[in-house]
Amino acid sequence: MATKRKLDLSGTDETAEQTSSEAKTKRVKIYLESSSGSLTKEDVEKSSQSSNKIADRNEKPVKGKDEKVARKDEPSTIIPITINIGRNETSTYKYVDTKDKFIEVMKELQEMIKNKQMIAVDCEGVNLSRFGSVTLINIGTRDLVYLIDILKIGNSVFDDGLRSILEDSGIEKLMFDCREDADALLHIHKVRLNGVLDVQILEVNNRIHVYRNGYTKIRSLKHCLELYVIDDTLVNIKLQGRSSMNMSSNIWEKRPLDENMLKYASVDILSLFKLYDALRTRMSHIVWKAAPSRYCDNARSKNRTYRDGSGILPKGIIL
Repeated sequence: MATKRKLDLSGTDETAEQTSSEAKTKRVKIYLESSSGSLTKEDVEKSSQSSNKIADRNEKPVKGKDEKVARKDEPSTIIPITINIGRNETSTYKYVDTKDKFIEVMKELQEMIKNKQMIAVDCEGVNLSRFGSVTLINIGTRDLVYLIDILKIGNSVFDDGLRSILEDSGIEKLMFDCREDADALLHIHKVRLNGVLDVQILEVNNRIHVYRNGYTKIRSLKHCLELYVIDDTLVNIKLQGRSSMNMSSNIWEKRPLDENMLKYASVDILSLFKLYDALRTRMSHIVWKAAPSRYCDNARSKNRTYRDGSGILPKGIIL
């Protein structure tokens, strides 16, 4: 008498909710009952392979909303770098070279400004003026400096929040010799710098009548640090950066920027707070705030055919 072979498949439903272990342990029972309509060994193997595929799919993480939520909880993508600014004294800087990082930074800056923290601003570039370029805009407090790479992110940074900070007269900004920064920002990026407290003017105020004919020599940032800051840490960092700049006139347009240049840019911000602490009593705040506005206009409002920076304080700046 001919025998029949009968295949009985039983197990849990093959749904997305089925776990990996359930799919893999799906039971396959084979009963031999008849030769007609029988399933071959190959059919059984295909059924087993199908169960394994279901298990593999269930082992993979589910993408979508949960994954997006996880990304929100990820730590900041900007790595803060510690920099020594004096004996047993440190600060930090963050190099900002993507739009996502910039958006994150703007939120932090706006919070600092809201909390009335004093900020400082400085620009770096090649032949910094309307005749050159602005490649880095640096903004910071005593504790943290943001080095914003305009060359890599693009001009969108101005419309994404930077313009409103730079142009707002109510947001006071420490700077040092703001003339060419103001000239470059206005003529290249259509940003009218405002709210400046220029530390160079603060330093020169007590020497305003030293020289004949109403002219007074202005001092460099390095010279001021040597005169008014006892520790030479900041000066040494500037000297290292200056050495690199002497080897390449367009170093601020080269990428990646090396560590010496990032530290140099950071010190140009951090040193302003040191000088401010040393010189803040030299003139009234109202007089001081009015003078830099004229200082900015002295460069950006003139018709110029070349960068004509001068080592002499123009007449009529300090009234």
